[in-house]
Amino acid sequence: MKKLIVGRVPGLVAIGALAIAWSQGALAADIKIGYSGALTGPVAYLGIDIRRGAEMAIEEVNAKGGVKGNKLVLVSRDDEHNPVKTVANHRELAEREKVVAMIGTTNSAAMLASVPIINDELKIPILAPAADATAIIENDAWKNKKDNYIFRIGMYGRGQSNFLVDSMVKKFGYSKVGLLTWTAGWGVTGRGELNRRLKELGMTAVSDETYDTADTDLTPQILKLQKAGAEVIINYGLVRENAFVTRTKQKLNDTTPYASAWGIAAPAFWKAAGETAEGVLTSTTIIIDGPQSPERMAVLKKYGDTHKQEIEAPFGFFAAYDIIKLLAVVMDKVGTKPADIRTGLENVPEFKGLITHFKRPVFTRDRHDALTEEDMVLGRWTKGKLLQVHYETGKGPYVILDSGEKKFINTKTLALM
Repeated sequence: MKKLIVGRVPGLVAIGALAIAWSQGALAADIKIGYSGALTGPVAYLGIDIRRGAEMAIEEVNAKGGVKGNKLVLVSRDDEHNPVKTVANHRELAEREKVVAMIGTTNSAAMLASVPIINDELKIPILAPAADATAIIENDAWKNKKDNYIFRIGMYGRGQSNFLVDSMVKKFGYSKVGLLTWTAGWGVTGRGELNRRLKELGMTAVSDETYDTADTDLTPQILKLQKAGAEVIINYGLVRENAFVTRTKQKLNDTTPYASAWGIAAPAFWKAAGETAEGVLTSTTIIIDGPQSPERMAVLKKYGDTHKQEIEAPFGFFAAYDIIKLLAVVMDKVGTKPADIRTGLENVPEFKGLITHFKRPVFTRDRHDALTEEDMVLGRWTKGKLLQVHYETGKGPYVILDSGEKKFINTKTLALM
């Protein structure tokens, strides 16, 4: 009997040690963060850079010990820019993979399809880095004062349209605005938001033109805008469509100033449009050409060293990077229960991200859009680089070249002077 008891002691000790280890978190479980986005297809450059931004941030968080000793793990799925697949992926990530939070998709339609399922069934906080439809955040849960699990660190439709219209009207001085918007995807919501803002300013578009995905030559639309006397054309569309617009403008020798929403705030646009993109303006959340902070420079260098190329979708990459860092801060404080993470996100008083330094609450109970119009920036495509547009009272808009030279912009043509 004594031998039997003695023989069992090590096992009992081991069991006791195991119990203590679990109670102290020594045997840590991975914390899964889900992501569904377009990893293949025409907008894969955006989906891949969102994933890379999340992966880089996760690597850095884990290198510093993770969250309370637990490693973060990204579980990603390709939705091919298809809302049906997005919804299926979100269900799998929540119900099978047991993720505690998710990074949003690469398009508004997919996010809008998932919103009611996430809020009513899955109840997993999801932070969008790209999809900008206003209704993604201002959804039924938000309207009914219920718990809203959808957050965004990126452009949002109403704010971006306000920013674009106000920049063209109030800073560039245009009084005759023409619209040219895509009949698919976010072009539809963008058109509505642009017209809304013009109406709020007591204005009406002198010409409100649209184009289909199949349109590769937009001569009829450009000629109508010319005839209407448009001083500027504001567009809502993605890279492919915008490239067709700028090529048509070049063919017609049209020098009407042209500004687009942030779908073209990526090197993919210059690759597609070439020199026809010169002078085109675009709204965005971050510009990585020109002078940068040391923190951004370190990340840009790390990206280049890792992937042997430049970032193709800066706004998506840096938003995903900041999302992971913000989630780590929140989980370190409140734990990893999805409901607690949701509440915790509404109670971050300050956060220094790489897109911006939030010297205010990042989110509140009633405001789940982190960025405001004041955080948005305007860029000008200049010899293959997207340079930030600045303004000087009495002299107008300008950009700063790599040489450090200040070049003012001719508001009649957007050419540099």
